[in-house]
Amino acid sequence: MSSRPVPWTLDANIILRYVLDDNEELTAKAERIWQAIEDGAVTAVLDPVTLAEVVFVLASVYRLPNATISEAVLPLLQVEGVRMHNRERYLHALRLFGTTVKHFGDACACATALGETSGLLYSFDRGMPEIAGLRRAEDFGDMEREQPQE
Repeated sequence: MSSRPVPWTLDANIILRYVLDDNEELTAKAERIWQAIEDGAVTAVLDPVTLAEVVFVLASVYRLPNATISEAVLPLLQVEGVRMHNRERYLHALRLFGTTVKHFGDACACATALGETSGLLYSFDRGMPEIAGLRRAEDFGDMEREQPQE
């Protein structure tokens, strides 16, 4: 009889200490936790809001560039033992954030639009970059005119 790994929810500080390696004691603990996740001893559950907190802290407090944040966090979310609701969407959002979209919240909205609404996005953000498959509108009439006629 095989035992299933015990699920544990991750707080942002575990990821932050692991990524930043800025506190010897806490980084060592975070490394042991990640090793246990990678070894399959535990399953890590990550809430998307916690991911947003990690990105926010890395960007605003530590002032890391978007690409650096994306490169540091993406591999952690791809570990088999990490569970996250809509994980593929947030992986996509992190990739967009690391390459083209300035703010993580906007990257999440873009990833949601591309995955859930055929790329249709209502947004007043005129600074939104061009992303293949994404169509931004500021008013109901804008999208209504774009709907195919039957």
